[in-house]
Amino acid sequence: MLPALFGKVVITQAVADECLRGQSADILLIEQALTSEWLQCVDNPDFKHPLSRSLGLGEQSSIKYALQTNGNALLILDDPLARKQALRKQLLVVGTAAVLFAAQRKTLIPDAEALIAELRQMGYRISDAVIAQLKKG
Repeated sequence: MLPALFGKVVITQAVADECLRGQSADILLIEQALTSEWLQCVDNPDFKHPLSRSLGLGEQSSIKYALQTNGNALLILDDPLARKQALRKQLLVVGTAAVLFAAQRKTLIPDAEALIAELRQMGYRISDAVIAQLKKG
């Protein structure tokens, strides 16, 4: 779905490390994606930019990478503090739910709301108002 929406996707090493940590059944899928042409893993930026220390390494490195591209990157962030920091830096930000609705509009998935409901059962938080706004397009 991501390559069909965005072509190439770039993640930092910190994001890759977070995704590959633990015992998730998705680890194999992530490892396969990392060997594909559409997903590129880059080194964590050394870019000195003050960000909240409350952010995880993945969020910090992603925001710093986007800043290195002079804002020519679209960040997919769900963490409210990370989104706030990125928007303060005038970066482009969307959340997982927006990506799912974009995929539904391109008929890549049949029902974004059903997937969001599954994510909510796993602890993903998003308001009904945001979902209603995303449904409008």
